[in-house]
Amino acid sequence: MFFKKKEEAFFERMEEKLKNLEDGIAAGNRQSEELTEKIGRLQTTVQKHDMAMEDLLEEWEEKRSDEKEVKERFRELEQNESRLLALFETYQEQFWSLKRFADTKDQAWSDQIALMEQSLDRCRRLCGIDVIDRCGEMVDYDLHEVIQITETKDAEQDRRVADIYGCGYLYRGKVKKKARVAVYQMTGQET
Repeated sequence: MFFKKKEEAFFERMEEKLKNLEDGIAAGNRQSEELTEKIGRLQTTVQKHDMAMEDLLEEWEEKRSDEKEVKERFRELEQNESRLLALFETYQEQFWSLKRFADTKDQAWSDQIALMEQSLDRCRRLCGIDVIDRCGEMVDYDLHEVIQITETKDAEQDRRVADIYGCGYLYRGKVKKKARVAVYQMTGQET
């Protein structure tokens, strides 16, 4: 009986240990399932981040490509602007020469050129071009290149533009070409 009690106690302890072991295995299985589920969610999150990174990289590459295109387009526009300003300068010089010639030869031509100039003035202003072509103004060395001095005894004419040999112009407020001018100077003074 003593052995029987010992055997029963032993089996009870073993059953208890077995139950604890089964409970531990069940808890481990639950934790394993939870971990597997968390890992699955993490993998999904990582995949989403990977896709988002790929999208960002593609977008960045497109922007770099767009930036290159914009820079190229800007360079082309600058070149076209330079060419148009060169064309304008050539046109303005020819027009200015024609005007000066007509002023001395034929009043009808001179009047016609004045009408053309009024018509073109609006277009120039819309393009941001202001012509430097007025006599009688005070000389401004930022706008005028003095190529001749004309003596005068009239104090009011001193340091004023006497004649324009080649008009200049401003483009968008910046001097692109100075007007070549003659300037009045009081007799006995130096510029």
